[in-house]
Amino acid sequence: MSRVDILTPIHKGIRSMIYKLGGEIQTADFTDEDATNALLARLEHNLSVATSRCILCLLHEHGGNEDDHFFPKVRAFEPGMVEMLIQEHREIGHKLVGLSKICAELIATKDPYQRIEIGMKLNRSADELFAYYMTHMNKEEVTILPATWQHLTDEQILEIRAIVEANISSERYAEWMSWVLPSLNVNELVEMFTGMKKGAPPQVLENMVHIAGTAVNEERWKTVKTRVGL
Repeated sequence: MSRVDILTPIHKGIRSMIYKLGGEIQTADFTDEDATNALLARLEHNLSVATSRCILCLLHEHGGNEDDHFFPKVRAFEPGMVEMLIQEHREIGHKLVGLSKICAELIATKDPYQRIEIGMKLNRSADELFAYYMTHMNKEEVTILPATWQHLTDEQILEIRAIVEANISSERYAEWMSWVLPSLNVNELVEMFTGMKKGAPPQVLENMVHIAGTAVNEERWKTVKTRVGL
C-alpha cells in the first residue's frame, strides 16, 4: 500500500506554474506596456498563490501552510531538518519580495529601452527564484516527506491535510486544483478520485470532477473517468 503523500501533488502543480510563467517571462516583449502589465499581473497573482500563507499569494501560501501545519508535526523528531527547510522558506520570501519590486519598477518605466533592460533583470530574478524553489521542493521530497512517513501514521497525515484545506477558501482551493490536477499522471488521478468516490461528500466530488473536466487533458481525463467509474 502506498502512503498518503500531501506534498508531491502540490509540488507538481507548483512546477507546472513555474514552467508556464518562466516561458511567458523569457518570451515577453517588454516594450509592449499592455501585454507586459497583463503578464506581471498574472505573475504576482500566481506567486501569491504558492509562499504566503496562502508564488507572492500560491508560492508564499504553500510555504506558510507547511510552516504552520506540516513542519510542527515533524519538528519533535527531526528538528534540524525542519529548521533548515524553514530557513529556505525565509529565503524564498526574500526572493519573492525582490521580484515584486522589479515588477513595480517595470510598470513605472515608460522608456522602451529601459523597459527591455528591466525585463532582462526580471527574467534573471525569476529564473533565480524558480531554480531555488524547485531545488527546495526536491529537497523536501527526499527529506521531510520520508520523515513524515517514518514518524506519522496515514491518519495523522490526513488530519494535517484536513486542517490545511479547512483554512483555504473554496475559491482558492479550486485555483490550487486547477494547477494540481492537470499536473498529475493517470494513475495518480485514478487513486485520488477513487478515494474521493469512496469517502468524499458528493458535493466535493462533483466540484473536483468539474475542475478536472476543465483543466485536465481530455484524453487523460477520459481514461481516469473510465477507470474510476465516474
